[in-house]
Amino acid sequence: MLPFPTFLVLLYISISYVLPLYATSQPERSKRDNPRTIKSRMQKLTIMLISNLFLVPFLHSKLSKLSSTTSHVSFKDAFFGLGIIPGYYAALPDPWQFGQFVKDLTKCVAMLLTLYCGPVLDFVLYHLLNPKSSVLEDFYHEFLNIWSFRNFIFAPITEEIFYTSMLLTTYLNLIPHSQLSYQQLYWQPSLFFGLAHAHHAYEQFQEGSMTTISILLTTCFQILYTTLFGGLTKFVFVRTGGNLWCCVILHALCNIMGFPGPSRLNLHFTVVDKKAGRFSKLVSIWNKCYFALLFVGLISLKDTLQSLVGTPGYRITL
Repeated sequence: MLPFPTFLVLLYISISYVLPLYATSQPERSKRDNPRTIKSRMQKLTIMLISNLFLVPFLHSKLSKLSSTTSHVSFKDAFFGLGIIPGYYAALPDPWQFGQFVKDLTKCVAMLLTLYCGPVLDFVLYHLLNPKSSVLEDFYHEFLNIWSFRNFIFAPITEEIFYTSMLLTTYLNLIPHSQLSYQQLYWQPSLFFGLAHAHHAYEQFQEGSMTTISILLTTCFQILYTTLFGGLTKFVFVRTGGNLWCCVILHALCNIMGFPGPSRLNLHFTVVDKKAGRFSKLVSIWNKCYFALLFVGLISLKDTLQSLVGTPGYRITL
């Protein structure tokens, strides 16, 4: 069982991310994708983030000093242990390891490209075989707007700092390592992350565009997959010795890729620009290969996590 002060810190961190989302004007509160609401929420979350970057290490320092079962953690060690400084590995005798930092990032990207090998190859083939397509135009429409900034940059950074870095270091700094297990580190903080997404149900109720059953099913599914994804980022944080930016990159790329759907190439050449003859057969073959690659990427995840994530000697040990 978690010590009560530790639980309160964990609860505070989790709630402190959600509360600023609703500290906005009444007319816009339920309109999540309203640009003014997005800007307001990001501003308030930024203030909360900056506050917590000092408050959470302060709490770690004070509570660890009061505890008779854990070693005292200084404010400096607690702050640097968050992993927000690129290339700084707090647990190592020589903490500045920028080469290892880049290596960890590269390996995490490689792991994700393996997982998404089907969609990545489909994207490349689509633009190679469709002369009317434009990578630059896709980039412009997909990334250069406030919604993309929120989903692909702001949310990955802030969520990983709150729900991976701050939660995990709370466990590591305030609970004796002899009482911890890796499974506990991976999944208990992830549950906080998953449950934090339950507030979307309130927004959907406010909008009134979905039935109650649909909202409940959607929310349960969202809690499930965000908890599972949280387990992945906690695993990466531990295996890379607290490299928070690996988690951020992983989160951002997963948000960009999304949940794999049908082959874009197949949809284009069977619905938008229908082809016949040999080309049609080749597209059909590719469609089968695409789904096979989705399966291969998924079943290879366990091996790539073990082989590509982290380096022995840099991992957080209990």
